Amino acid sequence: MRILVVYAHPDDESFGPAAVLAKYAREGAKIFGLIATRGEHGSTDLQPRPTPRELGQLREQDLRAAAAIIGFTHLDILNYTDGTLETVPTNELMEQILDAIRRYHPEVIITFGPGGITRHPDHLAIHRAVTAAFTRALAEGLGVCALYYDAVPPERAREMGLEGLPDGQPNTFIDVTETYPVKIAALRVHGRHIVDAREMADRLEREPQTVATLYRAWPKVKPGERLTGIHFS
Repeated sequence: MRILVVYAHPDDESFGPAAVLAKYAREGAKIFGLIATRGEHGSTDLQPRPTPRELGQLREQDLRAAAAIIGFTHLDILNYTDGTLETVPTNELMEQILDAIRRYHPEVIITFGPGGITRHPDHLAIHRAVTAAFTRALAEGLGVCALYYDAVPPERAREMGLEGLPDGQPNTFIDVTETYPVKIAALRVHGRHIVDAREMADRLEREPQTVATLYRAWPKVKPGERLTGIHFS
C-alpha cells in the first residue's frame, strides 16, 4: 500500500493519523508526506522568541524527526508561508498535490475534512485543494483508490463544534494499541518547540486513545457501516 498524507503545518501529521501511519508502515506500506508550510508562526514558548524564519527551520527539523519515528518513506515541504494558504488559489495548491500523486502513485490519500478539525484557514484550504486533486486524479486514472479525512469521535466533535461534519462522524475505527506510543513520541518531538504539541502529548498519556478514527470520503461508506482498517472498496 502507498499512502500520501497532505497537511498544512509540521505536527498536523502527528496530531492526526500518526498511529495509523505507523501501524501501516510497520506492515510494509510506503508513507509519503506533503506539508505546505514550515509553521513559522506557531505557538512557542521559547525565550528569546525565535524569528519566524528561525522557528520555521526548527519546526522543519522536528517534522523530519517525527516523520522518521512514524516511518515515512519520503517527505516534501512546500514553500508557502504559515497562515497564508487561504490566499493561495485552490488550483495552484491542487496542482502541487497532483504533482505529488504523479510522483508517488498513492492508492490512499489522508488529509483534513471540511472542518479542518480546528477550522484553521490553512487547514480548510488544504482540504479544498486535496479534495479537488483527488477528484482530478480519479478522472485521469492516476491510481488513487481511497480518500480519508481526519475525524474525531462524536463526543469530542460536540466539544469542538464539528457535529454534522465528516470531521465529527468517523466511519473508520482502527486499533492502534501497538503504535499509539509512536504518536506520543512524534508529538513530543514537535513539543520541543510548540506548546500545543507538548500539551497534546501530555493529554494522550493521561487519556490513552488506542482506537484511531477517520472518515472515508471515497469510496462512499454505507450508512451505519464501521470500517476497521484502510480499505479501497
